[in-house]
Amino acid sequence: MSAIGVVGSLNVDLSYRVTTLPAPGETVLARDRAKAFGGKGGNQAVAAAALGAQVSFIGAVGQDEAGETYLEHLRRAGVDVDGVAQHAEVDTGTAMIFVDDAGENLIVVDPGANSLLDAAWVEPKVLGQPLGVVLLQLEVPLTALEAAAAALPAETVLVLNPAPMPPDAGALRRLLERVDVLVPNRTELGQLAGTTEPRTVHEVRECLSALDFAGAVIVTLGADGAILVEAGTEPVHHAALQLEPVDTTGAGDAFCGALAVGLSEGRALADAVVRAVEVAGRSTLFRGAQLSIAPASSSPGGGAS
Repeated sequence: MSAIGVVGSLNVDLSYRVTTLPAPGETVLARDRAKAFGGKGGNQAVAAAALGAQVSFIGAVGQDEAGETYLEHLRRAGVDVDGVAQHAEVDTGTAMIFVDDAGENLIVVDPGANSLLDAAWVEPKVLGQPLGVVLLQLEVPLTALEAAAAALPAETVLVLNPAPMPPDAGALRRLLERVDVLVPNRTELGQLAGTTEPRTVHEVRECLSALDFAGAVIVTLGADGAILVEAGTEPVHHAALQLEPVDTTGAGDAFCGALAVGLSEGRALADAVVRAVEVAGRSTLFRGAQLSIAPASSSPGGGAS
């Protein structure tokens, strides 16, 4: 198994359980709340480590209690944090998450220290270690991700989860030239292709044909599983497990972490997708944004499963 590098975000999550998600202008009452570790980068790194991979993280936190606690959490999870910068001038990133009785969620993120991750920090951290797979998301500055991509040798597999999408999808053009595997959800796929969001599997297939990207694409479809398209092949639909979700927060991140592990093990992409679909499905049976590494509790580090 080769090593995995994750360049991305670290946030402390404040989660609220509600009966239904609020509509614009609506006030709803929460039944309970929980504080846990999150950020798409942190979620994906912990998922990969929980599945047995050697994982290094490159990112940023504040020089605050939240940042120190998060770094210790990552160390306990088995993630190397030598690549995490600590900034005194800003706080660690935070996210506010609302989860309804159907397991659907609404998320608002304050990037905090994540916004200070830059090319000067990232490039030497990427160059300083042999990585078989590198996993990126879009919760940190694009210039930092472009620097990571440019520093990687050609044999390193680069996976991009394009979330959250920038207002102008064209801003990703330079980064996409180096990406080997693109993992959008259906909303992000529509934005990348310059079309409306595809609602059905058939519409997803049509949207994929309009996408200007030469690598492999895996579209995550939530309860509908995922669709894989490799260069020169027809799209293949991989169905999801039939489960009753408790919390879908972080399911896409569990998918990406599991996918990176499969690729680091040398699995064929199709096999890696099958495993990732299963891991993502099972992650929805537990509350929180991260795969469990410790007994559940209400404090950061234990509340995410």
